[in-house]
Amino acid sequence: MNFFSLLFVLLLTFLFCYYFAGIWAGMKTVRYFDGKTYEWVGLSHQPNIIGKVKRSLGQFTPAYWDKDEWELLSGPVRFIQVLGLVIIILTVELNAFFLKYCLWVPPSNPLNSYRLVVWWLIANPAIREYNAYLQDRKPIKKVGAFAWLSVAICLVEVLICIKFGQGLYLEPMPQWIFYFWIFFGLAFLCFLLIWSCKLYCKSQTIANKAEKLE
Repeated sequence: MNFFSLLFVLLLTFLFCYYFAGIWAGMKTVRYFDGKTYEWVGLSHQPNIIGKVKRSLGQFTPAYWDKDEWELLSGPVRFIQVLGLVIIILTVELNAFFLKYCLWVPPSNPLNSYRLVVWWLIANPAIREYNAYLQDRKPIKKVGAFAWLSVAICLVEVLICIKFGQGLYLEPMPQWIFYFWIFFGLAFLCFLLIWSCKLYCKSQTIANKAEKLE
């Protein structure tokens, strides 16, 4: 596979899998349930059989839907906190391929599918706990057990890939990729510094105006 074919595959993966199916469809689903009106009428008060069936199945749905606000652009610290979550999620997804390659797991083996199911069961409460940790305004707060467990499992998987992947990747990293990430890291650091300075200047301006009014 040449460079342009790889770039085309990455664009298709990003646009359709991540953006359309993951972000856009997910946000539409959340907004649909968030704005939907629920009428919790008793089963005996349903006018027909279809209503009774829907009401019976509705017993297995949540009584209410929580709306988690990440507030990604509220400040540099929150941006880094959410970015850390994204990095962990992408690392977990990438480990699925590295573990299969490093441990010589054949495609027909269902072990990787079991791993994804376990991760799905752990990730749901872990992300909820991490979001509750970010939204908590208490001076003393802690991250939930599932969040710590997810980080620990992710680190163990990375260590397994490093240990058993020695000698499997003979070709070195291309220099343009290395320099690209260095440039990206420096640009990202400058972006955070400029953002922090702007917020600091804004807070100082508001504080000075408040002092003048007093």
